[in-house]
Amino acid sequence: MAEALTLARPYARAAFSLARQGGQLEAWSRWLGFAAQVAVEPSVLQLNGDPRFDATQAVALYLPPDCESESLFARFLGVLAEVTRLPLLAVIQLEFEQLKHTAE
Repeated sequence: MAEALTLARPYARAAFSLARQGGQLEAWSRWLGFAAQVAVEPSVLQLNGDPRFDATQAVALYLPPDCESESLFARFLGVLAEVTRLPLLAVIQLEFEQLKHTAE
């Protein structure tokens, strides 16, 4: 878990910064929650590392229905997909929530 937290922390900080700058802390919290739930689904876990499952497909799978495909959040997911960090979304979400709580 410590390794996952170490890997996830910079992404959580980046997400928090983007959400805060855009005045969308609540939306990002909701979107990260959705994506984190997707990330732990057994059928999704099987897709990780599959070369046939590209970043565009991953973003489409992890993107919440109420989030635009051209949004900063979608681009954030794209970065996570490119650097194979989507499996860390549950840890990223927890760290994001801690940052949000501290800021409130």
